[in-house]
Amino acid sequence: MTLRSLILIMVSCLQALPLAAAENFFTTTGYSFVRRSGRQSYAVKVDFPVDGEAHALDSVKAWICDILDVDEPQELYEANFENVMRQSYDTFLKEDSGLSRRVEIVRSYEDEEIVTYQSQVVDRDTATWRDEDCASFSKKDGHRLSIREIFKCPERKIKQLMWQFRGDLPVGVSGPDELVVGDAGYIDGWVVVIGPARGYTGAAYRIRYQVAEPYLQGKRTGGYYDGEEDDE
Repeated sequence: MTLRSLILIMVSCLQALPLAAAENFFTTTGYSFVRRSGRQSYAVKVDFPVDGEAHALDSVKAWICDILDVDEPQELYEANFENVMRQSYDTFLKEDSGLSRRVEIVRSYEDEEIVTYQSQVVDRDTATWRDEDCASFSKKDGHRLSIREIFKCPERKIKQLMWQFRGDLPVGVSGPDELVVGDAGYIDGWVVVIGPARGYTGAAYRIRYQVAEPYLQGKRTGGYYDGEEDDE
């Protein structure tokens, strides 16, 4: 084999690597749905996943249906997602949920091991209520990462981190011990923990990753999560 042939083979292999890695990442399509009925309004924006690792893809679709407060159809594709959003609107009307609802569901982070989605639901009537969620899904088997798969510290430390990074959230309590730790997920540079706040049924506490890192489960493969805990 000549040197030129060897170089050509090496270049071909290097060019193929990014493509192979990219195949594992989600492809999404942005959907918008807006309806008005009298004084009521309903608006939805979704990063709908159309391609990606099968286990995580199924889990994200089920989670999206849960946020939209509809039963997941047996098979959910682009072709029938408009029907799902319409059903969500019908549910909103039947429940007399107020004057307006705005739903935003976005893919906020992804690496070779996990994909993270975030949501915000804003209801307005005589008052405004917000409900936020952050969900990271394993690409290995599609399960949603639990708080204990993200943090390795006692719950009290998680509350202290939430309190430290509460920012402008109207927490409505006098100290970290009064907070409640809900679900959590990874986004780029942050760990998001869902907890209480005034005017929220769930609020996103964004904890800087570098500060949280000593209290997180270990990683071996370069991503945030590998499905295993440290051996220590």
